[in-house]
Amino acid sequence: MADKKLETTVDRVYQGVYQAISNRSLRPGMKLGEASLAELFNVSRTSVRAALKQLEADGLVSTEPNKGAWVSLPSDEEIRSLFETRRLIEIGIVTELCRRRDSAAMCDLRDHLLLEEEARREHDHQRLIHLLGEFHIKLAEALNNPVLLDWFRKLISRASLYAAALDDDRHDVCRDDEHLRLIEFIEAGNQNAAIELTCIHLAGIENAILDVAGKLKANYHPLKHLIET
Repeated sequence: MADKKLETTVDRVYQGVYQAISNRSLRPGMKLGEASLAELFNVSRTSVRAALKQLEADGLVSTEPNKGAWVSLPSDEEIRSLFETRRLIEIGIVTELCRRRDSAAMCDLRDHLLLEEEARREHDHQRLIHLLGEFHIKLAEALNNPVLLDWFRKLISRASLYAAALDDDRHDVCRDDEHLRLIEFIEAGNQNAAIELTCIHLAGIENAILDVAGKLKANYHPLKHLIET
């Protein structure tokens, strides 16, 4: 029972910090004090340390002896590796979907596009980021492969967090109806066009994130908050 409670408190801290990074309340370089987090979430420092270790393993937090923990800024290599992995996997997903041409799955995806457009109209940045990532998860769901889906969710989750924390609010790379065009290519069974669009689409998102990350790095130091007033 004690172990279950610990898991719950660790998860609560993890999700709280994750959401704060996602909605930009916490920005790269901001310090994450154990004592402050323990007081904020009303948990032990043991739970906070466990949550910070998970966040560090996910590339979201950096730690250093005698300096504590802070929100990390992903390196260009980490961002590129993430999107290279996405490309390799999503090429396989859209290729198989083109072969199957599952009309029911495509109808579900078209309904999802209406939610994306609604979030755009309402200028709901955080919801839009979630929905844009969820579109790709729905592509994977259509294959009915639970092993792939479980692993792919984690990949999309990290990519979405980078987009939320580092991308700007315009999302120009997603304004050219690329999700809609991808659905149309899949419905037509056009594998070559679906693969090409998938690569272009992911490259656009990757470059937008790299661009903002580069601007942040120009004035970035992990302990800058110590001298800021």
